Amino acid sequence: MSLRTPFVYSVLAAACLAAPAVHAQKLDKEAKKWLEEVAPIILPDEEKAYRSLKDKGDALEFQKIFWARRDPDLETPENEYQTTYLKVKAEADRRYKVLGRPGSTTDCGRVFVLLGEPDDVKKEQGSEGGGLRLPENWTYKDRPGITFQGGQIVIGFDGECQLPQGARFSDSLIRIAEGKILRPNFDYQVRDGKLGKKLVDLLPKPSPAQALLKQPRQDFVLATHVPMTLRSSDGATYVGGLLRGDAAGLDVQDAGGKKTVKVVVSTQVVTESGQAVASTEQETLAEVADGSFITSYGVSLRPGKYTLKAAALDPKTSKGAVATVPLEMPDYSGIGGLTISPLLVLQDIQETPGTPDAKDAYAAFALGPIRMVPRFGNVFTKADSVTLICAIYNPKADPATGKPSIMVNFSILKDGSPKAQAADQPLDTEAATPSVGPVPLSTYPPGKYVARVKIRDNVAQKDHTQETEFEIK
Repeated sequence: MSLRTPFVYSVLAAACLAAPAVHAQKLDKEAKKWLEEVAPIILPDEEKAYRSLKDKGDALEFQKIFWARRDPDLETPENEYQTTYLKVKAEADRRYKVLGRPGSTTDCGRVFVLLGEPDDVKKEQGSEGGGLRLPENWTYKDRPGITFQGGQIVIGFDGECQLPQGARFSDSLIRIAEGKILRPNFDYQVRDGKLGKKLVDLLPKPSPAQALLKQPRQDFVLATHVPMTLRSSDGATYVGGLLRGDAAGLDVQDAGGKKTVKVVVSTQVVTESGQAVASTEQETLAEVADGSFITSYGVSLRPGKYTLKAAALDPKTSKGAVATVPLEMPDYSGIGGLTISPLLVLQDIQETPGTPDAKDAYAAFALGPIRMVPRFGNVFTKADSVTLICAIYNPKADPATGKPSIMVNFSILKDGSPKAQAADQPLDTEAATPSVGPVPLSTYPPGKYVARVKIRDNVAQKDHTQETEFEIK
């Protein structure tokens, strides 16, 4: 039996990767000075948004959010990252000053600020003079949170401390700068030259659901399942998770022949050292079936290891419960080469024009005009159909054409033997979301299966595989 291949969901990739368009305004001296201060770490989208602001008060509030996004501990009065950054920047200014330019504004300074001391420095032969330096090659090896293809990278600088290799490595530096943001959920929300929210509006606020996270209760059985991670527009990793809870004793309502319950979903994410780096809260309307409700949550994180706590609270009865899950966020930056998101096995993919309903139980899986419908635990019935989909990032480009060349193949296996195979899908885009389906399960015997995607990077001459288990009952 073969699998049918639908169109590639390019709108999904666009929803995850596209950056908002903004228009620059003329800056005053104070605004220019601040931009110079943060030049090594500010992202292009952040700079565009900052330049577009029309109000001086908004610019100052923007700066507060900028540093809070990078603050490792919001509960301490000092922003430890900002303090360290200013010291490192001052050292870069001293070391790499060239032709009267502050060292942190050179490529040498930017790399030093982002990556720290190189593991090795080799200077070319010659003599320095005229305000110039000798060209240098810096070697960096893998370090915590940053890996390179082949385990290391060699960066060459010319006599003006600039990168002669052009924009390609500069793009990698942007990815590294993105990694300094610990709270991508702190969104500036700049529209028409105005800042949408102040920092105080973004900080976690005391609420019954947040209190439940601090003092967990188990008024009912609650479990969580995290099937989706995708790269978000600011380079972070977006996590889409599901919660399933026992609805017995909750305020279940009958509406249009369907049973529903209002559930406040609150999350908190902490690092391995116990620092809280993200939190969300949203009221959802969950459908009740077979005595249980299912709802969702979504949060953006940087690559790394975390623990996520998710609380579900019935605001009517005040009954609540907390589920905990470890997370290991992949790095989709492209520094280490081609990466693939976890393979999703979905009940459906729906096109939903218009603004997504924030209270929809599957709101966390609504990306732009696409609404994905997962199943908790990847458990299906013979009456269902499934669609397989994944996201591919950063395949190697062919120097001759400037485009990558990828071959994608989906299959379904049981006990190690293929039960269905799709035709190969050739792709030539930097980011893609290939998919196959819907696949009716009516002819599949009950049991456990494996969905597999094989990806061949023809330019890099490397093969990649992702697998996800699912069950038919």
